[in-house]
Amino acid sequence: MVPRIVLAAWLLALMFTSSASGQELVPGTGFSSALELTPGSYTFALAPGEIHFFKIPLEPGDILVAKVRMASNQDFDLYLLNPIREIVGQSVRATGLTDAVEYTAVEKGPHYIVVLGFGDSSGVYSLTVSVIRPKTVTQTVTAVVTERVTETVTTHVFNTNTVVSEKLVTVFDTERVEVEKAPWTAAGLAILAAALLYTGHAATEALKSRYKQHTEEDKPASSTSV
Repeated sequence: MVPRIVLAAWLLALMFTSSASGQELVPGTGFSSALELTPGSYTFALAPGEIHFFKIPLEPGDILVAKVRMASNQDFDLYLLNPIREIVGQSVRATGLTDAVEYTAVEKGPHYIVVLGFGDSSGVYSLTVSVIRPKTVTQTVTAVVTERVTETVTTHVFNTNTVVSEKLVTVFDTERVEVEKAPWTAAGLAILAAALLYTGHAATEALKSRYKQHTEEDKPASSTSV
């Protein structure tokens, strides 16, 4: 005959594992069939050798707290895994003690809660799940934009060209030769004087002849009477 205490616990487990629509909540037997939970308290019955799988979606920064309570003569263990199924938390306390795990999510996605019995432990246990969401802080960020202006400066460079011109200069070198003057003799002076007198006389006669010729040409021709 089943003891009344065990029967009452079994009935209580059935009551807490039913949803609002009357459907029974069945823990998953693997990651693919893990039962999705929301924050709250649940009661399940673990048969010998069974492993229960649950999942709960988390955002980065969310703090998940999971607790498992059992009878004083039972020993259940609690594990927590991230979305890539790595163990990120565990509690394996002694018989009858409450197991608890707290974890701050780093990745977005489903996080898995696994409950199993140590040795041949089995029976009813309660699972409490709570999620603490980080407070949303509104921060105003003032952005300072530095504008870089590129300025092109044109510098005029004046080149000075030095032109060297060659000038051809012809220098005439005049050599002055001094001719020694010989003293005039009396005969020489007499000859020079005679030459000058003759030249003057000849010039005078030529002028007189020229004047006479012009005078005759200027006279009017005389008329002849018949």
